[in-house]
Amino acid sequence: MFSRQLPSTLLILLMALAGPAWAQSPADHEAEERLVLETDADLSLAGALEAALARAPGAALVAAQAGLADTYRQRAGSWLAGAPSAQLRYLSDRWQTRQGLSEAEFGFELPLWRPGQRQALAGEAGASRALAGEAARLHRWQLAGLVREHYWELREARERLSLAQAELASFRQLEAEVRARVAAGDAAPAEVLSAEGLRREREAAVHEAEVVLADRHYAWRVLTGLSALPAERVETVTATPGDYLPLLAARAARDQAEAALAAARREGAGAPRLLLGLRQDQQDGAETTDSVSAQLSLPFGGSSHRQARLAPLELEAARAADELRRQQQEAELAQHEAEHELHAREVALADSQGRYALASQELALARRAYGLGESALVERLLSEIRAAEAGRVQQLSRLALARAIARYNQVHGVLP
Repeated sequence: MFSRQLPSTLLILLMALAGPAWAQSPADHEAEERLVLETDADLSLAGALEAALARAPGAALVAAQAGLADTYRQRAGSWLAGAPSAQLRYLSDRWQTRQGLSEAEFGFELPLWRPGQRQALAGEAGASRALAGEAARLHRWQLAGLVREHYWELREARERLSLAQAELASFRQLEAEVRARVAAGDAAPAEVLSAEGLRREREAAVHEAEVVLADRHYAWRVLTGLSALPAERVETVTATPGDYLPLLAARAARDQAEAALAAARREGAGAPRLLLGLRQDQQDGAETTDSVSAQLSLPFGGSSHRQARLAPLELEAARAADELRRQQQEAELAQHEAEHELHAREVALADSQGRYALASQELALARRAYGLGESALVERLLSEIRAAEAGRVQQLSRLALARAIARYNQVHGVLP
């Protein structure tokens, strides 16, 4: 990790002091072996997504939201607006006039629904259930996006390492050719320094690519718990674009907030309460008198108290409405960016293929001319560099297009 922070000139100087054996050290070979990533032909991105879901945070919140929706549904299905209460009252003149008078009353107080309140609570329960479903879909969608991004980042890192190793092999071969020409007296000894310097730069590039690949691989293991990669399968552009899932979740949250506010408004000043009781009066020398009583309490007024209770719900409804508008703008922007990126990557790939074909022809001619002694080493090196860069751009453009297709599908709600 320390060598990655060194300037390139100093890094090349350190490798020069270490000598050619630096690239051939046993520790370096062990590092390369550790960076060999296995590809599981039976593993797909969908399988990697399921593995990530099993270990990702967020499942507890989704389950809690589903449980909250069930709680609201059960409350709306209750016959009472709240918990009933039992009342017991006893009167006696034993400690005053002692005329043998006594009175006992026992009853139940039942909270009643206001007109429309139960229906409003059923609406809130339905909105909560819809929100829980959208929250579960959004959780899966977000994790699918992470899996896709980590997968293509790892693919790109592995491709960059492969390209760096191929360039290193090419410049090693070039260095060997230059040394052979110097030994034969067909080239100046100074040309060896140029070829060796470029070869050492490629060795440093390989080291950088190995570090990046190791980081990407570790991030993949943390996310999915898997060491192997799915076989590379380029996705196809979806023919039936779907909705932007964060927008659907925001709409469900807005509906739930409005339903909760409507249910609270239907509650009014409070639940009416019906008291049903059995009363028994007794007097010395007289018969016991039993009676049944019914008493209805109807709360009214108190608008300031109701408004104070509704204010937090109104604030939440306003916040949900603003979030919905923000997600509408974000959905429009995200879909536009996904389409634009897809088109741009298609054009870039076609252009890189043409450039690589031209650079390959130029390199073949430069190698032939240098072998015949018709051109200088500088011209050969420039052709090698241009061809290597064109090949790198072509391969990375291919991966960038595959990644753009995955992002396009992701934005339109198509999961692996």
